Amino acid sequence: MTSLAELQERWRETWPAALATWGRTSRLHAPVLHTEPCGMPSWAWYSLDDVEVHVDLTVVQERHVEDHALAVLAHEIGHHLLAPVDLASHVRIAARVQIGLVDLDHLVGLVSNLWCDLLINDRLQRQLGVDRAALSAAVGPPDPDDTLMLLVLRTNEILWGLARGTLVGDNVTPDDQAMLCSRLVRAYTRDPVGGAAGFALLVRSTIPVEELRAAQRPRSVVACGGAAGGDGSVPYGVATDPTLGAPGIHPSRDPRVVGAALVEETAPDETPGAATGNALMPGALHTVLRSLGFATTAEQVAVAWYREHAARHLVPFPSRPRPRRSDELLAGLEPWEVGDDLSTVDWTGTMTASPVVVPGMTTVRRAYLDDPEEAVEVRPVDLDLYLDSSGSMPDPRRTRAPIALAGAILALSALRAGARVQATTWSGPDQVAGTDGFTRDADAVLRAVVAYFGGSTAFPLDLLRRTHLGDPATGAEPTRRGPTHIAVISDDGVSTMFRQYGEPVDPTAGEALRAADGGGTLALQVTPESALLFEAMADGYAVHSVVTEDDLMTFVRRMAANTWGGDRGASTR
Repeated sequence: MTSLAELQERWRETWPAALATWGRTSRLHAPVLHTEPCGMPSWAWYSLDDVEVHVDLTVVQERHVEDHALAVLAHEIGHHLLAPVDLASHVRIAARVQIGLVDLDHLVGLVSNLWCDLLINDRLQRQLGVDRAALSAAVGPPDPDDTLMLLVLRTNEILWGLARGTLVGDNVTPDDQAMLCSRLVRAYTRDPVGGAAGFALLVRSTIPVEELRAAQRPRSVVACGGAAGGDGSVPYGVATDPTLGAPGIHPSRDPRVVGAALVEETAPDETPGAATGNALMPGALHTVLRSLGFATTAEQVAVAWYREHAARHLVPFPSRPRPRRSDELLAGLEPWEVGDDLSTVDWTGTMTASPVVVPGMTTVRRAYLDDPEEAVEVRPVDLDLYLDSSGSMPDPRRTRAPIALAGAILALSALRAGARVQATTWSGPDQVAGTDGFTRDADAVLRAVVAYFGGSTAFPLDLLRRTHLGDPATGAEPTRRGPTHIAVISDDGVSTMFRQYGEPVDPTAGEALRAADGGGTLALQVTPESALLFEAMADGYAVHSVVTEDDLMTFVRRMAANTWGGDRGASTR
């Protein structure tokens, strides 16, 4: 029996040939060949975090595939070069698989990996001269009740022109579905994301749901995707991809698979891969990442989601010119006379002129000239942002909330201009969270934007008062340091900003607006008709109705044209 050390050396020598299989320019550092059990369910796996290939040689020996180093290593390289290539594509494929599996989230990672395996193995067997069929035959047929692997292996038999039973043995297989799957693989051989939903739909329609719900991984040939922990970040571009949330199409209805002549007339928005504008919602994206093993929280996903969606709509943020103290220019020395301020004596010049100091005779002072240029600096207006997260508002961590997106646009616009932002999420009494002061930390601000309480409604007037008017009881000064724009994101609960329930009208909001000296905005999730009613109590704040996506875009354009242009009192809807 070959020792693990000898096996390790032999597989290491095969690595250059495995790389060359994918082309002379392929580059990837040597694989990690483990000689101690790793506890992984497969003999080999790939890591997108570290961009490397791992092999557990103890499992290689156990499964008797020592002579198939080229097939194993070339397959894992294929995950880095063909499917999924990188973390962003990994998530995109999984997102489309989730669409097809509907509610079987625990199988997203497995089915994604099997779909990529089909594409890679077909390329190796048909085009690159690697005998993947021999490796599958060496492993042996799957269990008779493992319908998922029977579907995959029967598909491979059809793709590679093998006699029936070469890979699946005497087991009963879903031949019609395998034939359809083989056509799907060929149709999407260079488009792993485009065909992923169709494969998942085929799996769900072929295998009994009870079997899928009970399945965790195939029992014969296991998936080779390694654990994905990551740093909690979300791959850039995934949140705004307009194709990921589009409905999936079963391969039997996909023109690319069966031909347009055999498919009933398909609506334009049903074309696979069409940009329908259906980006994944934050909650769905978090589910996908969690199913892949990403150590990413719902808050981190929501922060990334709103950052990406807001980036394309950032608006110019206001700035204010203000005088800057002129720099004094040094001139020559002039006599210091008795009666002048003693602190202005230039003792160095005085002692240099004469070692004997005679006040008014030998004493001198430094003369200064004023800078003739007018010194003016431009300072951006800061932003004090208040976001309603009462029960009547959508949870931005789960679904698209136009109001939260409006808040993200304002906050990121201010930060881009160099302003400081204080972001506060509020709901009922004592339900307040936020940045705890003005900051330029975009992550801290966006965490406040996506926070959610879901309670009652009571605007935090105490915080507004402390920020812009100070605290008369303690004599504390306002916490802001310059002109500040006050923006409130709410619905009809904004009425508590001007009058708490059962209390008389409170002038704090209007007084804070005038003290802030940077204008004020109320972006409300109310109809334009209702917005007219709030104008009467707005006390100088500009009122905007933001209900639909079109309203959001109108709000952004008018904020840029009117509010930031100087017409701070104008009300726009």
